[in-house]
Amino acid sequence: MTPDYQIDRTVRQARWLGWVMTVLMGLGIVLALGWKMLAVSERRAMEATREHLATSLSSLAAEQLAQDQVLDATWRKKNPFVLLRWQQDSYCGELAAGDEPQSGCWYWLPARNWVVYRARFAAGWAREEEQMRAWRLLAVPDGMSTASQSADAAFALELAVVPLAELSASGLLSH
Repeated sequence: MTPDYQIDRTVRQARWLGWVMTVLMGLGIVLALGWKMLAVSERRAMEATREHLATSLSSLAAEQLAQDQVLDATWRKKNPFVLLRWQQDSYCGELAAGDEPQSGCWYWLPARNWVVYRARFAAGWAREEEQMRAWRLLAVPDGMSTASQSADAAFALELAVVPLAELSASGLLSH
């Protein structure tokens, strides 16, 4: 073999290796951007569902108040998805204590009166704490003193974020 032929072969192999590396890096970038877009889309859908749920609970409480009915303490223990007769397509039912929530599902945790969501597409390689979200169903006490409302009646229902420390202590993150 001539030395020129050997150099041409080395150059061709180097070019081929360069193209393969470029394609692999490009594919990695496209996959990372795609994953990020899915994570952002899922986060926005989760926030929209939570806001819709909170708004619907407020509307239901306002309807009850307009009909001169009170929200007693039992409303705090009711599943908001059942209470509103509205279920998200990704609603997977009630979550029993000790059960592991599936990714991409909304749950009602009756033992704690929480609405729970576990993300399917977490941003990057997120820890489990960043994948799990929970909101506590709270009855806002009534500051008005009318004859139609009892002393322990609620004025409205709202969803409050469950702190990460309490979520960790609940055992939902240990799975």
